[in-house]
Amino acid sequence: MIFPSPALAFIPHWDPQEAFFIRQFSYLFFMVAVIFFIYELKLARLPQHRGFRLLTWASVFFALWNFDCFIGQWIALHFEAQVAEGPQGIFSQRLNMANLGNWINYFTKLDHLLLVPAFIYFYLGIREFMRQAQEGKQ
Repeated sequence: MIFPSPALAFIPHWDPQEAFFIRQFSYLFFMVAVIFFIYELKLARLPQHRGFRLLTWASVFFALWNFDCFIGQWIALHFEAQVAEGPQGIFSQRLNMANLGNWINYFTKLDHLLLVPAFIYFYLGIREFMRQAQEGKQ
């Protein structure tokens, strides 16, 4: 406890071949579901209200995140990321960015840049509904 051993701060995504089709279908299904949700909100003209507008933006980011994950898993299956070790071994790895597949693979691993805003908008939308409900009770 006083002198802990070093730990890596990177948690890699799972093997691209593990349950590949189930994950791909789940990404597509959730993406279609949130696009349908956006469509229904627009059809009912609900984004005029702040809470629904925030949920619409959350859904847009969720759809983009699912698309990013779908493409990233497909690319990872066909273009295995090429990591070259540096002179110090495992702690100085560098990516081999020699082809487009490696670039796409790398950028799709940054999926948290889409998922974090999605959850922030989702939280703000739900909080707006709670605020409106509390104002209605008073």
